Amino acid sequence: MSRLLEARDLHKSYPSGAGRLEILSGLSLTVETGEMVAVTGASGSGKSTLLHLVGGMDRPDRGTVRVLDGEITGLAANALAAFRNRTIGFVFQFHHLLPEFTALENVSMPLLLRGTPPGEAAGAAGELLREVGLEERLRHRPGELSGGEQQRVALARALVGRPRLLLADEPTGNLDPHTGLAMADLLLALHERHGLTSLVATHNERLADVCSRRCRLENGVLTDS
Repeated sequence: MSRLLEARDLHKSYPSGAGRLEILSGLSLTVETGEMVAVTGASGSGKSTLLHLVGGMDRPDRGTVRVLDGEITGLAANALAAFRNRTIGFVFQFHHLLPEFTALENVSMPLLLRGTPPGEAAGAAGELLREVGLEERLRHRPGELSGGEQQRVALARALVGRPRLLLADEPTGNLDPHTGLAMADLLLALHERHGLTSLVATHNERLADVCSRRCRLENGVLTDS
């Protein structure tokens, strides 16, 4: 099995009063191609920070992140944005859908940003929305959808560009227990169907249990759990 993601000696802190609050303190993580790895830990332990660093949405104070044999920590902003768009899919606790656009338009957006013709982008978006069970909701705006439906739109948007790496930050955290269980099962099914490598920050035991490996983030470092 080949290594898809490797984070080494990550340090990250933020200003806090007169000093700095250290969130990650020498964290290292390796994820092999095809793995679905759960990261658990208390609220505020740094799970979101970790996903932002390995996804190139933030930069570490120290340390390196390699994805697909390339180090991303040193990339210029434009190159990093292009890499994220083509290689990494993100799902967040709060869906971050654009309220004025339909589900189809929201899911099309990553492809349009990379220059895909509108018709082709809409076709791919429709296919993903049907795959997550929203074939009857393509023309609905986020405000017309339930919380679970909105999160499924967000999941389709994350996958429409056919990423190699999926990062999911508490994807069930804003859902009721029943809907959260359904989302956990859907994430696993899509992970397997699309041949993804996935890193999932979660408090959801059902979701953590279906992952191939679990790690716990505590005191700024990861340990197997």
